[in-house]
Amino acid sequence: MALSFLSRKTRVATITIEEDAIRHVDLKSVDPLQVAFAEEFPLPAGVLEDGRITDFEALGSVLDKAVIQWGLSKKSVRFLAPDEFVIIRKVPYPEDVAVDELKGHFFIEIGSTLYLPFDDPVFDVVPYHADSEKPEAIIIASKESVVHDFERAFHDSKLDPVVADITPLALYRLAYLQHDIQMNDHVMLIDLQGNKMTVSIFHEHFPLFMRPVDLSEFSSFAGDPSALMNVIIAETEKLANFYRYNMNEGEDGITQIICNGEFEEWYTFQARFEGRFSIPVQPLVLKPITTEYGDIVHGRFNRAIGLALKEV
Repeated sequence: MALSFLSRKTRVATITIEEDAIRHVDLKSVDPLQVAFAEEFPLPAGVLEDGRITDFEALGSVLDKAVIQWGLSKKSVRFLAPDEFVIIRKVPYPEDVAVDELKGHFFIEIGSTLYLPFDDPVFDVVPYHADSEKPEAIIIASKESVVHDFERAFHDSKLDPVVADITPLALYRLAYLQHDIQMNDHVMLIDLQGNKMTVSIFHEHFPLFMRPVDLSEFSSFAGDPSALMNVIIAETEKLANFYRYNMNEGEDGITQIICNGEFEEWYTFQARFEGRFSIPVQPLVLKPITTEYGDIVHGRFNRAIGLALKEV
């Protein structure tokens, strides 16, 4: 199966396999954004480690129960490729390469002039400024064997995985609904999940950069929310500087920061972040997302909700 990060699919079930749980959502409406269904099955620790499925048997046991309870047997599903095995890269290409030939062009280039950190990449190509004198494209790639493992897990539980997406795109769809994002904005998305932080950057509504950061490598903040804030801010600042000075030759920097995840002492964190960057720092969800009965849907489902927005 080829990755198809930006394509449209309809009537496909949304399931995310995350380190702590399997989650399924179904949207009732987009305007207003309402969820018809949001449920999760907790996963035992160690089923997923560093983006890889390490215990297929345990995952299959939980996924089988979820599929039965949710009535999804033999349904087509969309899912998220793990952040640890996703790369976004903006690359130039010759003017004489037509847009509909880009996939074939980069299929040849990968491994010869264009190197990715996977020896078995599966990728999608998105034209970016294709009409300019120096046309560019955005390559979104993952590791085929890792994606295949997720496909296998779904197949084993009588599901048909048809679309792999990436978390930054899923969260950006939700951010676009919740925030006033303009074409000229340079938006940094911070997604905090357990001991992992994934930073992605969007401009003109295109994903230009992403980087997962393993926070467990920083032992200095064990149990100390203030020290954790310092680590997050310091690591984010490094990536913001890389974006400005390495990718944009010092011209353009981040104009707003949007955060997803459970941040302890959020308002303190927000104030410190804004003090360091001097730009707006906001949570991903500004207006609570509710069910049709008025119940508030927990932020743990934000990734799944953003993924479900793919069909809209």
